[in-house]
Amino acid sequence: MNSLQKIGKIEAVSLLIMITITQIIFNLPNTIIVNTGSSSWINVIYISIIAVLFCFLICKLFKPFANSDIVDISEFLGGKVLKIIVSILYIAFFIFSASIILRYFASSLKLIYFENSPLVFLLLLFLIPVVIVAKLGIKPIAHVNLIITPVLLLSLLVILFSTFTDFVPERIYPILGFGAKETFLIGINNIFAFSAFAYLYFIIPYLKNPDEFKKIAISSTIISAVYLFLSVLCLIMVFPFISFTEEMLSIYLLTRIIEFGKFFQRVDAIFIFIWILSTLSFLSISTDIIATIFKKITKIKNDREMVYSITSLIFVFSFIYNDIAIIKYIQNVILKYVTIILVFIISLIILIFANIKSKRRNYNAS
Repeated sequence: MNSLQKIGKIEAVSLLIMITITQIIFNLPNTIIVNTGSSSWINVIYISIIAVLFCFLICKLFKPFANSDIVDISEFLGGKVLKIIVSILYIAFFIFSASIILRYFASSLKLIYFENSPLVFLLLLFLIPVVIVAKLGIKPIAHVNLIITPVLLLSLLVILFSTFTDFVPERIYPILGFGAKETFLIGINNIFAFSAFAYLYFIIPYLKNPDEFKKIAISSTIISAVYLFLSVLCLIMVFPFISFTEEMLSIYLLTRIIEFGKFFQRVDAIFIFIWILSTLSFLSISTDIIATIFKKITKIKNDREMVYSITSLIFVFSFIYNDIAIIKYIQNVILKYVTIILVFIISLIILIFANIKSKRRNYNAS
């Protein structure tokens, strides 16, 4: 249990896709639409191209560092001090992200189905299974996730294509939404939608074959981009823009208008159940990575025992947010810019300078 468990290519791709799809469910498209309006579908294509190019760059920068993650590379570049700083930043980021997803979904479930149930009960209903699964390590998580992800992807496609009859194509106008500046210049901030890169930075040591890192990174990014595009386009065509100021999960609102005949209505409960599984998977992946990072900076023998502390922190942080409106603000503003700064700026700078240092060291050695 103390050694790092290894996973295959398909399992790794599935894990990374799960991260983005879970965020799509929890109002990621909503955030993009609020920022760029009716041009959001164009903006998603734009940021997806940037994300794929960024992915190629990351793969190239990771190439000299076999079987290393961003924490190992930080130690190579700046010693233990930089290693600890980067580790703490990513631990805080993963706990912050996990607590927001947990609280958002628990609050949504309470609002939709369990109005009289205590929120703490719903939170524990998620965290207890996470503790049990995360204690087993990444391999069991990946195996279960390999079953959940296809179901989640299929369910999302069912939602998107079942609402086709409710599409109002005129809602994509004006094509450039708030304007070209907001779509392409200011709208580049929507690159935060690919926050799964944060998890990508830690995936290499988990791989059975690290040489497959590039294939894993590119394929998961492209698949995630396709689903993000379909989700945004569908929401724009189904709902008027004013709907995106509401506090309900936007994808959930789509499930409420789906009907399969007269005798099979209100299918939203089926999708909610699938989303519960995806949330458990998301929380388990985050918990495992946090435990692995913590082990790197503390040298503890059994990082699995840290699962209790990590889930307790996620539980405590989930109580910071008073209501869904506050959570949406944190998602749309705070978490957005934290992701951009940490994942797309600081980490990129570390990788670039680590590559420069590696080339200089090799040059001096020769």
